[in-house]
Amino acid sequence: MTRETSAERSAHTSVEQLLRWRLARAEAEAPPAPRAARLLEQARPWWERWPEQFRARVQRLSTIQVAYGYAMVDTQGARGGHPVPALIAQAEDLETFARVLYLSVHGSQLRLRFQLHALPARSEPAYEVTFVSDADARPLLAAHAMLSVGCEYRLDTELAEELATSWGALKVTDRMPFRFILRPTSIRE
Repeated sequence: MTRETSAERSAHTSVEQLLRWRLARAEAEAPPAPRAARLLEQARPWWERWPEQFRARVQRLSTIQVAYGYAMVDTQGARGGHPVPALIAQAEDLETFARVLYLSVHGSQLRLRFQLHALPARSEPAYEVTFVSDADARPLLAAHAMLSVGCEYRLDTELAEELATSWGALKVTDRMPFRFILRPTSIRE
């Protein structure tokens, strides 16, 4: 067993004092923690925080009609199944459709890849994708999609049991029971 020299003790004390000084400085410079009400508000989905905006976008989304026979024709080397009407939420909303390239539900885990038919001038690295029921225009879920290779977006998310059961048998060639509202993740609340 070695004995600590006074120089080692002094160096140890200096490092400890330096760390305590840095911690005190960081605590003094840190912004105040958000209030609980603000955190709860941020946790709510956007369609609950801005219901009028959601209703307006759903109304516009419901007017997008895709001619399925024509849209299924392979143009520009597109692959995948039925087009899904999509609205890209931005300063000037962009109506388009997404072609589902891959869809898999295992247990309650959804894996989805899609490609947008018309892209905004600046390609977004990620979107918050709101799945809206095609049948009754209600929000089903929101998930984050990341830009992948070849202008494809991919997402992995947990599904509610009801959705996992009804979407479990879907194939990319089936008509999808949802529409998309795509919000760039750069949108700040």
